[in-house]
Amino acid sequence: MESPAIIPTSDIAADEIFEFVYEDLKRIARQHLRRSEAHVTLSTTELVHESFLKLRASPRFTDRAHFFGSAARAMRQVLVDFARKLRSEKRGGFYRRISLTGVEAALEVQLDEMIALDAALEQLSAIDPRLTQIVELRFFAGLPEQEIADILGVTTRTVARGWLKARLILLRTLETSK
Repeated sequence: MESPAIIPTSDIAADEIFEFVYEDLKRIARQHLRRSEAHVTLSTTELVHESFLKLRASPRFTDRAHFFGSAARAMRQVLVDFARKLRSEKRGGFYRRISLTGVEAALEVQLDEMIALDAALEQLSAIDPRLTQIVELRFFAGLPEQEIADILGVTTRTVARGWLKARLILLRTLETSK
């Protein structure tokens, strides 16, 4: 289903768009949760609905790029908030965890990495906001280079170069923050 083409380019509210892109957002959420440990307790539907609640706080969307950029950012915020919540629960939340195989330590590292990545993306945004958009659309929204290029109005080569540059900057930022 290729619903992004359905989105009008006029000023439109999130509620009006949501019904058209719901399945696309679920597909994007599924792709991201496959790469993440968050799927253990966060479902695709929960991620989409929590992201939508954040999107509703946005005034209106001017075009497809604005909507999908906002959706990617909202998913990132939901996942980072979720990681912070899990980490705080791990540090003395409402239930006791028992480590049987070291899985608990691996989960801790992944949660810390998600939070560190969010901080690195904030720094990247100060350097080059377009690179941050590329990362959000590729990593958090799971969109392919061609679709990102269409959304941003650039070539796929520009997206590929931006993705490479952003990854290098993020890696350096993450290494220096350790």
